[in-house]
Amino acid sequence: MTDFKIAALEKHSGILRLLLILKENGEINFQKFIDVYRLYPTSLYPAIRHAEELGIISVRVDSSSYPRKKMIKLTKKGEKIAEHLKAINDIL
Repeated sequence: MTDFKIAALEKHSGILRLLLILKENGEINFQKFIDVYRLYPTSLYPAIRHAEELGIISVRVDSSSYPRKKMIKLTKKGEKIAEHLKAINDIL
């Protein structure tokens, strides 16, 4: 029986969109996901936490600004996945 590891990406709604947004923009802050892309915090927090657990994004706090900003970017593993997702999205 095949182990479908991709199912881990289905666990939280918005995780695929999160990866595509990061692929397009590079590192962005948490608030931009809400303000620009209209992702709701109730779905965004779990998606970010799960993506970080999978090792496909990294999160850091930018304390050089006030208020501090939570900055999110793709890891190398996340970049590879996002590249494939972008190709699929382009086909659709």
